[in-house]
Amino acid sequence: MNNLPFIIIALIVICYIISSIRREKLSVSISFAWVLFCIAMLILAIFPYSLDWFAGLLGISYPPALLLIICVAILFVMSFVQDKKIDELEQKITNTTEELNILKAKKNGKK
Repeated sequence: MNNLPFIIIALIVICYIISSIRREKLSVSISFAWVLFCIAMLILAIFPYSLDWFAGLLGISYPPALLLIICVAILFVMSFVQDKKIDELEQKITNTTEELNILKAKKNGKK
């Protein structure tokens, strides 16, 4: 069975993600995409010709191109989500810094 290493890798990664969630090292919302990716990898490893079937359904003559397109699309979405989260956190840091400076100014003004 040629795909056994891919099946093992997908199962190991899923177990690692679940253990990271349990140890609170990774949030459920972030890990959801990774679990979906691992499940897709597991399906492709178990049913290798499913990619050929899906590519034919979409009219793509070279199935690995479909896999590349899907991976790039997923990475774009993940990058956008991460950039959005970073922007929200930067805004929170700015607001917290401003509030801290106001509180320090009020404290120093009372002395």
